[in-house]
Amino acid sequence: MFRTIKLKLPYDRTIIETGKQFREACQIVLDYGFKEKTFNKNKLNRGTYREVREKIPTLPSALVQTARDQASESLKQTELKKELHRKSLTIRYDQRTFKFYPDSHTISLTTVAGRLVFPVAHSPLIEKYRGEYTNAQLSVDQKHQKIFIMVQVEISGKEAQNKENVRVMGIDRGIKNIAVLSNNQFFNSKHLRQVKGRYQYNKRTLQHAGTRSAHRKLKELSGRERRFVLDTNHVIAKKIVNLPHNVFALEKLESAKMKRKKNGRKFNGKLGSWSPYQLEQFIEYKAEDAGKSVLYVDPKYTSQKCSRCGYINRNNRKGSVFHCLNCNFELHADLNAARNIEILGRSEYFRLLSTSQSLRSDETMLTGMGEDSNKPTPFRVGS
Repeated sequence: MFRTIKLKLPYDRTIIETGKQFREACQIVLDYGFKEKTFNKNKLNRGTYREVREKIPTLPSALVQTARDQASESLKQTELKKELHRKSLTIRYDQRTFKFYPDSHTISLTTVAGRLVFPVAHSPLIEKYRGEYTNAQLSVDQKHQKIFIMVQVEISGKEAQNKENVRVMGIDRGIKNIAVLSNNQFFNSKHLRQVKGRYQYNKRTLQHAGTRSAHRKLKELSGRERRFVLDTNHVIAKKIVNLPHNVFALEKLESAKMKRKKNGRKFNGKLGSWSPYQLEQFIEYKAEDAGKSVLYVDPKYTSQKCSRCGYINRNNRKGSVFHCLNCNFELHADLNAARNIEILGRSEYFRLLSTSQSLRSDETMLTGMGEDSNKPTPFRVGS
């Protein structure tokens, strides 16, 4: 698995100059790719390498190649539909152009002045994540005079816990309740919706003004809103993963099917401000880091099915209340769905576990067999 470590570097003029030249090289490739309508790396390299080397002779060739790769990915992401202009000072590093030394808290970087070694600020993540440092992304903030580098590290995944006493947690995600757990725990979205509502109102007001200062403020507000949602999902995911459960079951949601015209503009507006996939990603990587598992189940009928007797009827649910028409069982609708997800998750987990054990036994059996073996060959009847 991969983790990212954010490290602070000294505010160095050589790094800043390297960032400026890297940006210029990227822009040359972006302009060529947009003009020629291509994001193919080989074509971009043939069409721009000589020009970049002539215009920016002090930029090392390895950084010229990473600048080309970054420009190629940006062109591919926009599907060549709009012209791109790089403003930020960022540098992409790979294993040829950087090396991180965690024990001495230093990092070696390729710059316009050659290979230089810089000290990095101490971070608890350095000791927490040890492994192979695969690549890095350096960012220069000239306004606040700060330089950070995001180092990606590949670490060996933790062994899964012994699942003899497996404990499965069902998680139902929604708009009114960000997450409802099968252990009766609710994560309400009231505060989140209030804050996002204020941001939406302020953004509409600024969009209506249309001035340059309004656009600057609009960009600032969007960043604040994004960071607020990010922090909220981080906190919720951490609380969920820290619970004494080793398997977390989630519904496999498809965003394309959730947003439909018949839902109405107001509902789709709320749905657009919802971030279930981000929460899902956070739960995944935090669970993996803790040696726990995440699996996905089919969401079909989880809201209509009674978690006590299994009776399915669309009339069982009325708003936030679930009342079974068969056994008169009554519960909060989201909590009932979470319990159904837990039941499906437990079934899916043991199915996968039995399949995995069967495959391992087959591999062991085949490994022990040889072409010249005199032992009788075991076989299965049927397919």
